Amino acid sequence: MKNILTKRLLNAIDLAVEVHGDMKRKGDGSPYITHPIAVFHLLTKWNASENTCIAGLLHDVLEDVPEDEKSAYRKRIQEEFGPDVLEIVEGVTEQDKSLPWKERKQHYLDHLKEASEASAIVSCADLTHNLFCLIEAYKEQGEEVWSRFNASKQRKVWFIENRVRILKEKLPEQYTEELHSNFADLNAPISP
Repeated sequence: MKNILTKRLLNAIDLAVEVHGDMKRKGDGSPYITHPIAVFHLLTKWNASENTCIAGLLHDVLEDVPEDEKSAYRKRIQEEFGPDVLEIVEGVTEQDKSLPWKERKQHYLDHLKEASEASAIVSCADLTHNLFCLIEAYKEQGEEVWSRFNASKQRKVWFIENRVRILKEKLPEQYTEELHSNFADLNAPISP
């Protein structure tokens, strides 16, 4: 992507701040907005398209807004950024958060296997940053870090392992190299 600061990208940053501005990250309590910005950074480093970069900034919007506001945000993303961006975001969004954790994650994995390359690239950037943060939090907090999540350590590691495997099968190494490195770091000190 040649021109990083386009009007559409700035609008996507505004929307990400609007939705995530007051939120904190589970692992370390840092401002949540650092996550979509880090995902955006990875996507620009990988020379992803503008639509993919915008989707990276917005990848958690539909998961994090109240259920009764999801339709309005879907419409807003489509109108402001286009159907392609909405499709990428939908490709990395858990669709039914009312399901039990393992069932919800299995649906995500099944969907990821069929997702577009752009959605897989956003998912890869998302997981790459999340693993980096998890490893850093583990270095500071040890086993206590797992208590911040909605699933046990074993379940979280199961989900991460399967997601890494799918992404490595779907994407060229240029996208998965850092993910693979972070996953190896995860397995060294904290595997179950």
